[in-house]
Parts: sequence; C-alpha cells; structure tokens
Amino acid sequence: MSKASLQEQLLKAGLAKKGGKQPKQKKSAWGRVNRHDKQANTKPPAEIEAAKKAAAEKLERERQQAREASARQREGEQRRAQRAEIRQLILDHAEKRPSHGEPFHFADQGRVLSLPVDARLRRGLATRKLRLATWEKRYYIVSAQTAEKIGQRDPSHLVALPSGGEIRDPAYTEFEVPDDLVW
Repeated sequence: MSKASLQEQLLKAGLAKKGGKQPKQKKSAWGRVNRHDKQANTKPPAEIEAAKKAAAEKLERERQQAREASARQREGEQRRAQRAEIRQLILDHAEKRPSHGEPFHFADQGRVLSLPVDARLRRGLATRKLRLATWEKRYYIVSAQTAEKIGQRDPSHLVALPSGGEIRDPAYTEFEVPDDLVW
C-alpha cells in the first residue's frame, strides 16, 4: 500500500485547494483581518432555489392582495358615485309637495305611511306618471322617467305602489275600484 502524501489526503477531504498555498487574508485599514471569505458563505444550491421560490411566492401573494385591495377600492368608488347620482336625480327632479292637502296612503317596509298631496299629484301617482322615491328616510315624488333611471341604478330607493284596478273575480268587472281610499 502506498501512502498518499499529506497534501493529497487534504485535497481528497476538501480541506485544501489545489495549487499550493492558501492566499493570505487581507487586512483592512484598521489592521483587522477580513474574515468574510466569499466562498465560505455560499449556500448549497437547494437552499438558494428554495429561497428564490419563497421570495417569488411572497411577491405573487403581495401582488394578488394589491389587486384585491384595488378592486375593493374601485367598487367602493363606484358605489359612492352611484349613490351621488341617485341623490342628484331625486333631489333635482322631485315634485314640489304641498304643505297640507289630502293624505296619500302607501306602504313601505311593512308600515303604512301617508303624504299630503293635491289633486294633480294624486292623479299622477294613481296613473303611475309619478312615483315615490326615498332618500335618507324622506319621501319624494318624482316623474316616471326619473324613477326608471333611479331603478336602473338601485331599485331599493323606489317605493312600490300597489297596482290599481286589477279585478281578479269576473263577477266584479263592471264595478270601478277607486284610486285611493280616504281613511
């Protein structure tokens, strides 16, 4: 058996480099030895790949969260703009109501309410040329065209009026049903 030299044994073990002497460590300006060997700090390739993959996944998650936040913000802006449009339509096109007059009864959210109206408004409400709209717990009378625009944006701002004149029993077809009963 031949004995390998010490140099060859160290090379096999990976403790020495081929080519002779180790390079001398450089001293910094303050006289300290620079111990940051670039080759000593290298990570195995599997760890590097895992770190790159984790960083890419984190970046993708952050991008997805940013997209979702942006979408929520856009939806909120659209809702605010839609509410502003509805408010503008109702307040700009509301019919002037008399301060006193005969009450017009209607039901909204399970409650029977009434508004003072004159003969013209009562006739318009009965023939569906006028409709009731609500904004911030107040009721306004608007035209049918304005009500249609409001309904396209958000139908919850319109008060459903009962359908008048539908007679289901043929025995009562010759009798006329009044537009609004005075209570």
